[in-house]
Amino acid sequence: MTDRAMSLDELNEALCKMANAQLVSPEYERLYAVRLNREAGQIYILQRAHFVLNRRSCWGHVQGAAPFDIKGLIWEHEQDELMGDASRNLANHYQLGVQEGVAVGLTPRDFEDTPPLDGVLVATYAWLHIARDKPWLEALASSCILEIANSDAIVKAGGNARRIGEKMRDEFGIPFSKQDSNAEHIVAEIEHANLLMKAADKYGRTADAQADIMRGAAAGLAIDRVYKNALAEAMEAVASPMAQAS
Repeated sequence: MTDRAMSLDELNEALCKMANAQLVSPEYERLYAVRLNREAGQIYILQRAHFVLNRRSCWGHVQGAAPFDIKGLIWEHEQDELMGDASRNLANHYQLGVQEGVAVGLTPRDFEDTPPLDGVLVATYAWLHIARDKPWLEALASSCILEIANSDAIVKAGGNARRIGEKMRDEFGIPFSKQDSNAEHIVAEIEHANLLMKAADKYGRTADAQADIMRGAAAGLAIDRVYKNALAEAMEAVASPMAQAS
């Protein structure tokens, strides 16, 4: 960052560049290199549930610290996540993951009984620290960048929900019609990714404000790489030929 404030177009371009770089980072490449089987799919879906619950907590803290008008934008973002959409017969986003787990042999009790991996636990605590303790614009960017990096409209070749969904379809034979969570997030993240720039239009035009945004975005992505690496490590252990043969 320099002392000169960027235009909003420049800020958006910088954030989109970060998002695209995230999907080709070593941690993401390691995750996508794991060939899915039943056990690897179970790990991914169960650990993603901890991520989803953490997102709801983080967004709650970000909303609490944000200005009044931004609180409304966050609530628009969070309604479906927390409550689902009755008009589409859509469950909340935690329940979508539970429903998706049926396709790999998981039960609701599995979600209740499975603790987070060590790396997932560390990542969720780190995200919570930013959401609770950092300036609101920095905290907002830390949460928003994860939406940006999952948006098909921004990330070349599709965001993470699409890429994992395609892996489940192609490597484990689960059609998108049975991937309740992945299918919904492919659509939802396109709109959710716009939240940060809506806030920046009013609050992110100074160099200091943009420094907060870029710092929060970079931290959010750094934590996400730790999270993805923890997933990849655990999934590799059960997806290896030796593990599958045992």
